[in-house]
Amino acid sequence: MRKSDVTCPKCQAGYRRIELTSKGGAAGEFRCLVCGEILERMDGSTDVAFRLTVQPNTNSYAF
Repeated sequence: MRKSDVTCPKCQAGYRRIELTSKGGAAGEFRCLVCGEILERMDGSTDVAFRLTVQPNTNSYAF
């Protein structure tokens, strides 16, 4: 298992990323839950999960 932190380059939302290398996952993409920016494209070779940990200040962010 690998843990890392990911920050959206568009809105600065923070995510905890967990990857299970011992288990296959679904191919696809993960988009920022706040602004919709693509943060990662997955090929399905590992199982990857994201959890929003830092909500950006949406008052100062233009959608």
